This record gives sequence, structure tokens and C-alpha cells, in this order.
Amino acid sequence: MNSMTGYGRAQGNVAGRQITIEVRCHNHRFKDVRVKLPRGWMALEVPTEKLIRNWLGRGRAECSVRSASGSSSIGIPRLDQNCAGEYLRTYQELADLVKEQTGESQTIPLSLVAQAEGVVVFGEGLGDQDSGWSQLEELLQVALGEAARMRLAEGQELAREFDLRLSEIEKLHQEIQKMIPQESESLRERTSERIQTLSGQVEVSQERLAQEMAILSERMDVTEEVTRLESHVVQFRKLMTRKEPVGRELDFLLQEMNREVNTLSSKMHSPVIVTRAVALKAEIEKVREQIQNVE
Repeated sequence: MNSMTGYGRAQGNVAGRQITIEVRCHNHRFKDVRVKLPRGWMALEVPTEKLIRNWLGRGRAECSVRSASGSSSIGIPRLDQNCAGEYLRTYQELADLVKEQTGESQTIPLSLVAQAEGVVVFGEGLGDQDSGWSQLEELLQVALGEAARMRLAEGQELAREFDLRLSEIEKLHQEIQKMIPQESESLRERTSERIQTLSGQVEVSQERLAQEMAILSERMDVTEEVTRLESHVVQFRKLMTRKEPVGRELDFLLQEMNREVNTLSSKMHSPVIVTRAVALKAEIEKVREQIQNVE
């Protein structure tokens, strides 16, 4: 069982340049991959995203590639003179219009032209694309390996926490099981006394009394709820040992556990049972809070 949270990092040489790769994994309901490559390396975006998507089971993975110095631009910057000239002429027309209408002269700053889209472009900087991808893939695998180890370690920690909570759930479940026969009999006796009291005022046949007691017994029967709750706990423990993503299945089981406890407490109104049912729901909720981080 893996956590969805993890971090991996790798440094190395790609196309003659020192780069750093970082992979960050976060909680997410679905599979979401986001890749940020340097300008000029966009040709590698698709294979990078595909590799991470195949590695990721569930959650969000964010991958960033930058130069070892921290710059997001690895390609060689080049000036597109034609593009710069068009921007300059357009800005100058705007400045002339402002002067004509307001009488104020405007100076066109160099930074305004330089930051315009397409004025400064970055060369591919990869040379042989296949070779560049091969080198990048090798480093990416290292970063993903580190992230995977962290996700596994956190998953094991979560599993230990879940095991403690499940043990408490099993303990409360066993206590309720022991109380059910006595509480059921006590409820039948109280109900029988009420019926006898009423039958002294209104004529009630013994057959009708037997029918009512049978209906009451059926309504109070919590055998199915108790059995299913126990089965859900067993299934939960089995799922925790699986290596593939199990977060959604575990979350579903917790919903079912909560439903069985609600049904049980609605049938058995005994204060001692209701108290333990509330404690059961509290333990289930503690697990549900953490299960959102399981892949």
C-alpha cells in the first residue's frame, strides 16, 4: 500500500547541459500529471508525461526540469529581428497616437519589446532528440524511484496506523456482539410486559401476541450487520497488503462499515450498545481522514 505523497530528485547531463529533475506527488482523486520543461524542450513533453502516467497509480504528479543553476531556460536565446521590428513599429504607432491626442511624448522601453512573445526565442538545444530523450528518461527514472520509495515508506506508516484503528474497531465490535443477546432478551421482556399491561385493558389474542413478538424479533435482528462489519474489517486488512492502488476500495469499505454501524444502532436502542456504536463510528472516521492519502 502506497501513500500518494512523495518527492524525488535527480541531477545529471542531458544534451551537454547539467539539469535537475524534481517530481512531487500529492493527493488527488484521479490521476493527474503535470510536466514543466524548459523552453526549447517541448518535444520531450509527451514522452515525459506518458512515462510518469504509466508509473503513477492515482494522485497528482508534478515534474519540473530546469538547468542545474535554477534557470527554466536551457536552450540558447536568439533574437527574432523581424518580430522585434514589428512590435517596435506597432508600439511606435501607439506612442504617436497618444502624442497626437494628449500632447505627451512616450518613450518605448526596451524591456517592453524584449518581453513580447516571439521576440526572444530559445533554440532546441537538444541536438539528437532521441539521444536527449534517452538521457532525460534515465534521470527521470531515478527521480521516480526516489518518489516511489518515499510513497512506500509513508504507505507503510499509514498501514501501521490503520492496523491500530482496526484493532480498536474489532475490540468494540466484539463487545457489542457479547451484549446483543442480553440486550435483545431484555428488550423482549420489556415489550412483553407492555403488551401484557395493554392486554389487560384490551382483548388481545395469544396468536396476535406471538405475531407481534415475531415481528419485533425480526426488527431487532442485527446478525447480518454484525457479520458484514466483521467481513469488511477482514477485507480491509487484506487490501492493505496489496501493492497496486487500493485507496478507493478502502474508502468504499469504510463507507460500508459506517452504514452497518448506523443500521445496528438504529435497531438496538440500548445505551451501552449505542455508546459503543458511537465509538465505532469515531474510529472509522479517523481512518477515513487518513485514507484520502492512500493511492
